[in-house]
Amino acid sequence: MAGWSCTDISFSGAEFREDGFGDNPYFQLLVVEKRSSSDSGTGEEKAKLIGHALYFKKYSTFEGRSIYLEDIYVAPAFRKQGIGFALFKNLAEVAVYENCVRIDFCVLSWNKMAIDFYERLGAVNITKRENWHCFGILDEEIRKLASC
Repeated sequence: MAGWSCTDISFSGAEFREDGFGDNPYFQLLVVEKRSSSDSGTGEEKAKLIGHALYFKKYSTFEGRSIYLEDIYVAPAFRKQGIGFALFKNLAEVAVYENCVRIDFCVLSWNKMAIDFYERLGAVNITKRENWHCFGILDEEIRKLASC
């Protein structure tokens, strides 16, 4: 994928486990696994992670309960097989169950394949429709602001 690599990740696996699966989880994770029989002859199955959707709850002062989809990924060898659709369908089921009014996410402007997929699901470009622009205050600036 152009513009991104695993070296861009700035936190540890231990932090990820604590943040997602500790006493106070910051996110939820939907996963898709491919199961196959073990080569050891024990009859045990092996599971390989082939896709995920990482999301968390958010709240809109205009509309109420929402979900923010931080990341969705399907391994390249398993794309175009309905896995991305299944992840979005499951996320939509979570949103309905939680009485959410929207699922928000961002996509890089160069990722035309993803944009087309999201639009086929019924997603709309919020930047174009509502003229919202997303901003972030990053680590160093957070620390400067907090110390004022």
